[in-house]
Amino acid sequence: MENTVKANDCSCPSCGAAMRYRPEIAKLFCENCQTSKDILCEALTQKHDYSDMEKHSKKTRDWQEETKNLKCPNCGANVVLNKLQYSSSCPYCESNLVSSDKQDESIAPDGIIPFLFSDQDASKKYVEGLKKKWFLPNKFKKSPPVESIHGVYVPIFGFDSQTTSRYVGRLAKDHTTTNSKGERRTYTTYQNISGVHNSNQRDVLVETSSKLNQNQFAQIQPYYMQKAVQFKQGFIMGYTVEHYQNTVAECKKVAEQIMMENIKREILSRYHYDRVVSFDMSTAYTNQKYMYYLVPVYKCDYKFKEKTYTTFMNGQTGKVGGGVPRSGVKIFFFVLMWVLIIAGIIVISILTQGD
Repeated sequence: MENTVKANDCSCPSCGAAMRYRPEIAKLFCENCQTSKDILCEALTQKHDYSDMEKHSKKTRDWQEETKNLKCPNCGANVVLNKLQYSSSCPYCESNLVSSDKQDESIAPDGIIPFLFSDQDASKKYVEGLKKKWFLPNKFKKSPPVESIHGVYVPIFGFDSQTTSRYVGRLAKDHTTTNSKGERRTYTTYQNISGVHNSNQRDVLVETSSKLNQNQFAQIQPYYMQKAVQFKQGFIMGYTVEHYQNTVAECKKVAEQIMMENIKREILSRYHYDRVVSFDMSTAYTNQKYMYYLVPVYKCDYKFKEKTYTTFMNGQTGKVGGGVPRSGVKIFFFVLMWVLIIAGIIVISILTQGD
């Protein structure tokens, strides 16, 4: 059973046609009569306590009435469309979408970062971003192919938590001394560390897309979450919204792993060392909160030398991710250069000791 969008706020006040969000003017725009319409931007409300997760996870009636959940029969992506959506093709493989028999417990987005630039500007930013990357083949770098760029809102959960971590570890630091004869000696000292570290982890973002993994998401970060506003139907008009793939509880586990890595870096930044010999940490989480966001992503597809590539781009900042062709020749000579530099340093060191 499909639930459809109420057209009240997203239809043209002049001709009644469906309007579309235009990032370049940050307004709804009617392509039929050229009328534009403002969207009221409101600051985000308080985040959800994780203890209330079950309550929040219940179906949100308004969201269910305003959207329909469709499934791609080709790649399996689950996307959310609204009744006034222009396209019913999958943003990932361009296949026609079909009604989904799976009726998931669905929660409405709390916040959204709207797209900040149009599809046309996205093509330009994409080419500019590619040219900044290393080891691209010369032919590709001079004229990057842009075959298709699709904007899609990707679901993410942002988590906050106050943490208390108890840790113990052992760090190593190398020292080199030179005696009066110019002879060098290297020795290592060790430091045992322990303590309690308090940290306030905020907006730890976990993607929950079926087609964008956490590594690919990390490649196009950061997103400036202070720019997020309350979700309004108008922001997604003309775009596709992907339905979240994982539950809040599943994403929370990923968030806690990211928090652990953040906390470990915070602790180790207090010390001077060359190597970590051992490190153990236990963390308690309190005042845990979360929020469901939609963030803008451009998916870029192209072919180069008969091979298909997919690259994602941040729809807020224009930062381009990975998934690009690399030149084996450039990589070889880069590695060779560093091998020669290191070899030269070793030879000089040996000759100096000999003198």
